[in-house]
Amino acid sequence: MTEWIGEIVGVIGGLVGVGSFVFTWLQWQKLNRKIGVLTDASKVAEILPAWYTGRMMHEHWMFGLITNGEKTIAIKCIKSVTDDGQWIDVELATSAEAEDLPDQYKPYLTAIADDRTTASVKVGNIVAAVDLWTS
Repeated sequence: MTEWIGEIVGVIGGLVGVGSFVFTWLQWQKLNRKIGVLTDASKVAEILPAWYTGRMMHEHWMFGLITNGEKTIAIKCIKSVTDDGQWIDVELATSAEAEDLPDQYKPYLTAIADDRTTASVKVGNIVAAVDLWTS
């Protein structure tokens, strides 16, 4: 009888060890998929080689990101870009700020509230970037 108990405890210990290994390996895989965020415009220009990247990260202005769904996202600046170039974090314009923008790009997607202006945009959905204010 004691032989069986020893074998059962051994099998349970082995299964716990295998489970621990699998869990650790899955966590390691997640860690390797983590995406970094870049806030330096010169580094971002290496990932997104577009004329607007430097300006949109350094200037607080009114820009429009036109999506492949023909919507215009009204933004004030790009805050950061993921190091894989897939996402940008932007500061959205408020609906009050977008009221005086050019009609040709309306309706604008804007922040839902004045204190909720941060958003992430998938770069692959942007087909054009435009200035919405004139100097």
